[in-house]
Amino acid sequence: MHCSTRCCVLILPASILLGFLLSLGATTKIDEDQVPEEKKILAWMIAQEQITSMSKSHLRNFKEIQNPSELRNASYQQLAGTLPIKKKLMTVGLSSMQHPQGNYLMSTLKSLFLASSKDELKDILVLVYLTVLDPTWFNETITDIVKTFSTQTLEGQLLVIRSLSTPYPPMRALKTNLSEAYSSMVQFNQNVAHALLMNFAANLSNYFLMLEDNVHCLPNFITCMWREMVTWETDDWVLMEFSTWGFVGKLLHSSDLPRLAQFFFLYREIPPEILLYHFRKLLDQDHPIQFSPSLFHQVGFTFNKSSSNKPEYREVRNMDTEEEPNNPPATVYSNLQIVNHVSPQKAYILGEEGFFWALEPKVGNHLTVILAKAAMVSRVQVLTGRDQENNEKLKDGRVELGYGSKGEGKACTHYILLGSLVNGKLDYKMLNKKTGKNVRCLKLIVSTSQHGKVMIKHINIWSKPAQ
Repeated sequence: MHCSTRCCVLILPASILLGFLLSLGATTKIDEDQVPEEKKILAWMIAQEQITSMSKSHLRNFKEIQNPSELRNASYQQLAGTLPIKKKLMTVGLSSMQHPQGNYLMSTLKSLFLASSKDELKDILVLVYLTVLDPTWFNETITDIVKTFSTQTLEGQLLVIRSLSTPYPPMRALKTNLSEAYSSMVQFNQNVAHALLMNFAANLSNYFLMLEDNVHCLPNFITCMWREMVTWETDDWVLMEFSTWGFVGKLLHSSDLPRLAQFFFLYREIPPEILLYHFRKLLDQDHPIQFSPSLFHQVGFTFNKSSSNKPEYREVRNMDTEEEPNNPPATVYSNLQIVNHVSPQKAYILGEEGFFWALEPKVGNHLTVILAKAAMVSRVQVLTGRDQENNEKLKDGRVELGYGSKGEGKACTHYILLGSLVNGKLDYKMLNKKTGKNVRCLKLIVSTSQHGKVMIKHINIWSKPAQ
C-alpha cells in the first residue's frame, strides 16, 4: 500500500503535464491550417486550464517528490576550477555545447566577469556544464577557458564540469522532417544538460541563476539582483525573472533545484520556459515576479524552427531604444582635490565638454549631486576615464542614491547603495520603481585611494518630476 501511494505521488505531476502535451498534439493534428502563432496561444490556454484545475493536494504531492535515481547517481568530472570551500550566496549556471553557427561561451563569460566588481564576485560561483558532442570543440573550449580565466578558476569564482555517465536512454526515433528532427535533438540535449547542471548545483549556494551561453550581462547585475532579493526576502517566492526571454535570467532557491532537475529530466523535449512556467505554478506561485528592464541581452544566433528541410538561424540584435539623459537642475559639490580650479559641476553638464579632473583621490572622497527637486529616476550613468583603457579611470568606487533632505541645497538624510564601478563606470536602470522614487541625491564615493589624475567624465540621470 505504501509503495502504491508513493508511485502515485511520483506519477501524478507527470500525468498532468503529459495530458497537456497530448492535448497539444491532438490540437496540432486537427488544426493543420492554423497559423503557428494561433497554435502557441491555444497551447498556453490549455496549459492555463490544466494548472488552474489542480487541487492543493496535488501541489503538496509534487513538493514531496525526490530526485530520480538516474540523477542521484550521476557522476561528474571537474574540468577547470575547484568546488568552493564554503557555501556561496549564488551560483550562476550555464550549459554549453557546439553550435553550427558559432559559439559565444567565451564572450558570455568575459561579459559576466567584466560586469561584476571584486566584491560582487566574492559571493558567487560561475558553474559551466559542457555537453560533449564534438571532442575537438570540447578540447579547444577547455583550453581556451583555462588560458583566459586562470585567475577566476584559481580564486574559486569559476568551475567547469561535464557528466562522466549518460543517465538517460538514447533519444527516440527522430521526426522525418530534418528541421523538426534537429530542433528536437537540440532541445533534448539542452534539457538533459540543464537537468545535470542543476542537479550538480543543488548544494553549492543559497540561490541559483540560470543563464545561456550567448548573453551579454549588464554592469552590476549582481548588485541589482541583491537589492530585489532583499526587498522580497519576507515573501514566499519560487521564481524571479530578470530577463524576458527563454531560460535566461531566471533566479531560484537552490533547495528547489532537485525537483526542477527532475522536471527537466522527465520532459526532455519540452521548451525550458514552458517547463519553468509549470514548475512555478506547481509550487504555488500563481503570478510571475518580473523585473524590467532586462539585465541580460541575447547575442549571436538562436535556432529558428521552419517548415523547410534545413534548420535556420536568425541573428539576435538588441532592440532596446536609447533615450537621452535629461539631468534635472542640481548643485554638484565635491571634496576631491580638483585640478585647475574646474568646478565639479562640469561633470553634470550634458555634452562633450562636461568633465573635470581630480588629483590623488583618497578613500572617502566623494562627488555629490543634489537635485533642486525630488525626482523619479529611471536610470543613472557614471563614466570616468578618457578612453576604453585604464587611463584616468576611477579604479574602485561606488554610487549611492539619497533620499530626504536636511534643508534647502543640503545633503540627503539617508542613502542606499546603487552599485560599484566596473571598469571605471556604472550604468544602472531601475528594476523597481520604489528605488527611483523621490530621489534627491546622487553620490559617487572613492573606495580605494589611487595615484595620479582621475577624469570624472559624465554624471547622467534619466528622470521625471516626482509625483
